[in-house]
Amino acid sequence: MTTLNSFSTQVLIIGAGPTGLTLANLLGQANVDTLIIDRKPGTVTEPRAVSIDDESLRTMQAIGLDEAVLRDVVPGYGVHYFTRAGGRCFGKVEPTGKVYGFPKRNAFRQPLFENTLRTGLERFASVTARFNHELLEFTQDPHGVRALVRDADGQLIDVKADYLVACDGGRSPVRKQLGIEMVGSSFSSRWLVVDTDQDDDPFWQTRVYCDARRPVVEVPGPHRTRRFEFLVKPGETDEQVLSATNLQAWLRPYKGDAPVSIVRKTVYTFHARVAERWQVDRVFLAGDAAHLTPPYAGQGMNSGIRDAHNLGWKLIGVLNGQLAASALLSYESERREHAWALIKLALNLGVVMAPATALRARLISTAFMLIGLVPPLRDYFLHMRFKPKPRFTKGLVLPEGKVGKLACGQMFPQPMLTDAQGHADLLDATIGAGFALIQYGDPARLRLDELQHGLWNHLEAKRILILPAHVQTQPSIPGCTVLHDREDALKALLGDTEKCVLLRPDRYVAAIFDMASQRQAAESLQSLFGIALPTASEAAPNIAPVYP
Repeated sequence: MTTLNSFSTQVLIIGAGPTGLTLANLLGQANVDTLIIDRKPGTVTEPRAVSIDDESLRTMQAIGLDEAVLRDVVPGYGVHYFTRAGGRCFGKVEPTGKVYGFPKRNAFRQPLFENTLRTGLERFASVTARFNHELLEFTQDPHGVRALVRDADGQLIDVKADYLVACDGGRSPVRKQLGIEMVGSSFSSRWLVVDTDQDDDPFWQTRVYCDARRPVVEVPGPHRTRRFEFLVKPGETDEQVLSATNLQAWLRPYKGDAPVSIVRKTVYTFHARVAERWQVDRVFLAGDAAHLTPPYAGQGMNSGIRDAHNLGWKLIGVLNGQLAASALLSYESERREHAWALIKLALNLGVVMAPATALRARLISTAFMLIGLVPPLRDYFLHMRFKPKPRFTKGLVLPEGKVGKLACGQMFPQPMLTDAQGHADLLDATIGAGFALIQYGDPARLRLDELQHGLWNHLEAKRILILPAHVQTQPSIPGCTVLHDREDALKALLGDTEKCVLLRPDRYVAAIFDMASQRQAAESLQSLFGIALPTASEAAPNIAPVYP
């Protein structure tokens, strides 16, 4: 006999994969009441995603888990392209920069990653995580969402929430109940994925064998793990390719006759799709529920983490009164374009990694050899500059504004900076969890402490003055944190300026303005954020609180 219990929360998250767990940690940090459920008995035990990028690691830093995550990561690996097993290496991608504070490409194992995220939830009394819980149905009205959930004992729970976020995968039951279709490319491709452990190969770069006869991808992982991906041709059945005899034959060119410890083998069908809508009133789609990305660029899970950070800070802002509910409409408009750009990147890389014919394979390898002879083109690929950088042209950013080479809607870099005591740390460690106002340049010309509009106080924006390397003094300015860019990491980007930069909690630039235009910028931001402030607050001094 089932019984009906009740549970009230501010945010209900369906699905405890990387996207859902990241979102729950973000909400937990802000003390938002959150319930996250998953029908599985726990986080995944088998390897799935294997690549985490610098933007995602910056989000891990935002939720205070970067050090824990990095313990199970092979940092800064690249890709070497080969004509075939034992063949010629015709191209390399080896990014070395840390623009956002972390290496651009990093290998990890999803079970370890998810366990770290799940353990992170234990820090927050406001977050409840429940596995073996399944969403049966839900309804919504202008005041909230009601969901019917079944627990492990078969009991029914009536959950009341302000918002529901579906992070429930590519076959999302929530998306299906909403009647939302997946649209986009007609691409689909089947690959045999083989995960191994106890691997003794010291090579820590990805190997891609662009052999039209059978394209293969080999990815190193932490703790002596390695992944092999083999293209499955039309007519080959799952039973055939998963057989022990076949696995041994396919692995032999890469591992020889040495024993291979296989921990997982499965056939995946990769798709390139985007949901028609990512929001229906108080219900949101995120991660694979909103977009399906082929793995060639290693961006599927990373796109989901971007979703979580983008939506997370906005939910926090709405629930704590900093933003109007209308600000949530910017989630899809900001994320959709970049998610699709990365899907297109993956499709283009798929042409290189899995050439359809031997002729195409030869043309690709020849083209890469020629590119290697032209330094600007070589560096474009070597340092992974072909990856679309996140840039918002609509949403919660002002449409115009520029300082040096930095424009509104871009993600702000994260250099290593030094405080007055000589302690060096990454920028975000100083900013904390919220908004930030930043000025860079000569301290005699900086006037960040004189900003008086009430919006900055309403947003609780921390004020950061960054001094270039040539400035010898480090003055104390009331209400401001003064940092020193001793490596001049920001000089080429920002130049010599007196302009102010407003960073959002997800480290995108919301506005760029000078002292003369601060009122206009603040009023435009108020309109975007949907907030109204008392006129008297404009005259109040604005000293932002210090985040721990």
